[in-house]
Amino acid sequence: MRYVAGLLAFSAASISSFAEEQVVTEEVHVIGTALTRGDLDVNSIPFAVQTFSAADLSASSYFSAVDLLEDRAASVTSNAAQNNRLQPDIQYRGFTASPLLGLSQGLAVYQNGVRVNEVFGDTVNWDLLPASSFTSMQLIGGSNPIYGLNTIGGALAFQTKTGFSDPGGEASATVGQFGTEDYSFSQGGSAGQWGYMAVVNGMSEDGWRDYSESSADSLYGALSWRGDRTDVDVFLNYGDTDLRGNGTVPVDLLRERRESVFTHPDTTQNELTMISASLRHSFTENFEFNSTVFYRDLQTHTFNGDGAEYEECGEDDDADETDALTEGGEHTYEGFLCNDDGEPVTDTAGLMVEEEFNGINNRSDRDQQSYGLTLQGLWQFNWLGLEHETIFGADIYRGETEFASSVEFAELTETRGTTESGRFDSDGFTTLHAEVDTWSVFASDLIPVSESLSVTLSTRFNHTRVNGWDPTGARPELEGRHSYSNLNAGLGVLYEMSEQSQIYANIQTSTRTPTPVELACSHPDAPCTLPNSFLADPPLDDVQSVSIEAGLRGQWQETSFRTGVFLITADDDILFQTTGGVSSNQGFFQNAADTQRAGLEVELSGEVKERLSWYLNYTYLEATFESAFFSSSPNNPASVDDKLFVRKGSDIPGLPDHNLKLGAMYSVTDWVSVGFDARYADGQYLRGDEANVDEKTDGFWVADVYMALEFADHFFVEARVDNVFDEKYETFGLYGEADEVLTNIEDESGRFLGPAAPRMAWVTIGARW
Repeated sequence: MRYVAGLLAFSAASISSFAEEQVVTEEVHVIGTALTRGDLDVNSIPFAVQTFSAADLSASSYFSAVDLLEDRAASVTSNAAQNNRLQPDIQYRGFTASPLLGLSQGLAVYQNGVRVNEVFGDTVNWDLLPASSFTSMQLIGGSNPIYGLNTIGGALAFQTKTGFSDPGGEASATVGQFGTEDYSFSQGGSAGQWGYMAVVNGMSEDGWRDYSESSADSLYGALSWRGDRTDVDVFLNYGDTDLRGNGTVPVDLLRERRESVFTHPDTTQNELTMISASLRHSFTENFEFNSTVFYRDLQTHTFNGDGAEYEECGEDDDADETDALTEGGEHTYEGFLCNDDGEPVTDTAGLMVEEEFNGINNRSDRDQQSYGLTLQGLWQFNWLGLEHETIFGADIYRGETEFASSVEFAELTETRGTTESGRFDSDGFTTLHAEVDTWSVFASDLIPVSESLSVTLSTRFNHTRVNGWDPTGARPELEGRHSYSNLNAGLGVLYEMSEQSQIYANIQTSTRTPTPVELACSHPDAPCTLPNSFLADPPLDDVQSVSIEAGLRGQWQETSFRTGVFLITADDDILFQTTGGVSSNQGFFQNAADTQRAGLEVELSGEVKERLSWYLNYTYLEATFESAFFSSSPNNPASVDDKLFVRKGSDIPGLPDHNLKLGAMYSVTDWVSVGFDARYADGQYLRGDEANVDEKTDGFWVADVYMALEFADHFFVEARVDNVFDEKYETFGLYGEADEVLTNIEDESGRFLGPAAPRMAWVTIGARW
């Protein structure tokens, strides 16, 4: 959960929506992401914050909240590593929040103050965060210690709807190309001191790629009570999703047909149940107490069909009498599969496996449960002649994971799908029990030094234990016990040049502790296949980050502006080092190098005569490795002995240098509006090219257009066309072994690319009341 309550940072929730962002001078009543409701002056925020409202989330019929971030948020990019619209990798200032194991996660994500980074790998399941249940979201920059562990690049905070914040109802249905069908229904209201909210939504699609049908359904409910001094909220979330993400494809397949998939299926099934409750009580005008408690249960099942890494066995002149016999009585392994050591592969019955099994099915099950408690106070007082607005508190968090995986022998079909044989690799079973325990204390103090100058001090101490073992007892070498303690702090300064403009600056520190999946897979001599098999491994160091930021924001006539620079360093960054695999999914985690992200941000938005609203964001990002190291990348043709030497200053793969977004919405009449969103990103190095020896992907421009009609006071129709010019571009790449599956490979570069979606049209009809 990691507290993130109504801290001063979260007064950012009161900044107006992205298209109308401006500095607000009056005090406003805000809802923090955890428990607190407090009258906080938003001019006290000494760092960058982007805020989006429920109107922003519904403006373009977004099903997932991350769609809005991809379209409009400054310094945010995404990629199609899985090629499913509910499974993107989101990068903010070069740090990642992803649903995939194997990535260095650098953003903390919260829902109503509950940390929703999953226990096992700090992953974020965007399919369980539907846009229709949110009333606002904030994207906060920097290594802010108050937001707890994993806030290396920043934090993302969602607040959900209640009957008091969003009374009324809405029902809508969306149909689109490639079998897309989305639906949503919400109803909320209040009677006296009681309020309620219910949201039901879902989606299904065939997907624009082959064999990529997906579905997602969710239910959200809130029960609220408001008293003169006390507020109580209880939130319930349930989600059931079945997603297919067929990932990258070799260059040859991409040129032949962009809809093609390399191997399939690749499915992820999630079932979530989460309940949380918050209590706020104001004892006096100057002291407020808040608490949040939550329980979260996530069941995840994955099924990945892939090409096999086993080799066909040859004849062995030294075979003994226990070896297989040919019809002529000669000892041989010919016709069977062998491992890298030349030993025959056997199934659970002890039988050798025939060479026609050229594929495998990787299965895994993860039962992740987490629960926690936050206690927090907000105290306003005068000391030494200065006013103080202090937040202090503590929280505890516990997470447990039951993990099990298996490897089934399979045959590849003509379409590179896999069959099911019922025969399993005797060495392919893994079970792991992991526990994460964290307790934290924190404090933040806002001090107005003068009418124009204010200082914010913050600190947090975390203590985390990560334990893991094989509950079956079959593999005692899997046992590992790790402990991490860290103290982080921050200093922010804000100066008001006028009622319409401010200068801010800050320096902050934060920490990311290694996750159970990283600790269970960190030995270079015992690589793992994500997300399946683990071995006994050495400990990893935690990642320490320092961020420095300065900026200017304000309002000039009808235009809001913010420009700023940032520098974020991360010592001992944890990277996944691939050791092979058909799609580079075998490897280990390592404290490989220090990294740095430095950037320039410009945000502009405004209105013209209340008819036209517009925005423009630009980010220049320089993301580099700040220490030299050897990167393991056997599938990169330039590697020597499967390694690349990465020099200090090399670019971090997967991140564009330039990112530009612009858009506008024009109200033709009071009931007809039209608009567009456009974005540009330049090329990026492929994952596995940390040494920057290969070409980047191509840069791209892409534009979306939309139109909305409202009539009869309650009804609306919306139409949207994404990628209106049908731009063909790629947003992600890595290196693989296409010749393990395909014959007659012409392109021997090893490059696998993630194609972006083609032109897609959507129509939504609905009603609001």
